Amino acid sequence: MRNFLNEPPNIDFLKIKKQGYIFSILLVLLSLGVIFTKGFNFGLDFTGGTSIQVRFSEPVNTGDVRNALRIVNLQDSVIQEIGTDKREYEIRVSLKKGKSAEIYAKVKKALDEKFKDKYEIRKMDYIGAVVGEELRKASVYSIVAVLVAILIYVSYRFEPVFSLGAVIPLFHDAIITLGIFALFGIEVNLAVIAAILTVLGYSLNDTIIIFDRIRENIKIRGKKNLQLLVNQSINENLARTIITSGTTLFSVLALYLFGGESLKGFALALLIGIVFGTYSSIYVASPIIVDLERFLRKKTSGSKAEKEKAPQV
Repeated sequence: MRNFLNEPPNIDFLKIKKQGYIFSILLVLLSLGVIFTKGFNFGLDFTGGTSIQVRFSEPVNTGDVRNALRIVNLQDSVIQEIGTDKREYEIRVSLKKGKSAEIYAKVKKALDEKFKDKYEIRKMDYIGAVVGEELRKASVYSIVAVLVAILIYVSYRFEPVFSLGAVIPLFHDAIITLGIFALFGIEVNLAVIAAILTVLGYSLNDTIIIFDRIRENIKIRGKKNLQLLVNQSINENLARTIITSGTTLFSVLALYLFGGESLKGFALALLIGIVFGTYSSIYVASPIIVDLERFLRKKTSGSKAEKEKAPQV
């Protein structure tokens, strides 16, 4: 293992680039199919709902509150601690669970049964669906803005070919992550959108490091055998990719397993994004550069040949 990390291996990653394209296209098409047919299970942030703030006379855990709500089938509500003394909590229930009056009655019944007179309901707010719709639009705009900004930055920093090679995998990662959420009906809220934006940045970082090595090798050897050069660049960065992705993956896995119910969606989006982000940096971004460069070279040489064949006037 130490030799592997110290000396770059000689793995022919681009040998199976066609299989990589097919696999990625199938995943993206399946994800889009699930998204458009099944749709998302939007959380309270997007659908609207009821927010109830409760103050307890003695410290309680989030798990105790969730277990109490289980009696009235509201255990999947968002429960957020207010302050640090474990006495005050905000319970947010989606509009899909019922009207505010019904939710209030259910929450009161559950808390009465579990905590009796050891609590007080401080306030209740209604989050309208209009606000949820605005947040949904803002989330879409933020993702699109990030992708456009990345396209401009990479075009400036490298070449237009590199910018396409960087942005297409980001669409790939975001669509697959959202497709998995739609397939299993996992709640999509603002935390999940934040995780997807984080994943886009993480995936781009890995891609940019490989691109930077490709650019350095192009300066030394030129573009004559670009596929071999790209393959070499991936191998030279492989140790870093494995170490960085591996350590991040274990950290996020710990967050998913031990971070509590409210962080599961966020952590799951990061887990999926890191796995597919690492994959796309090698099997989507790099092959796109090779094939686009080859296409442009053929087109340029074809245009020159036509000009040479054209009759001189």
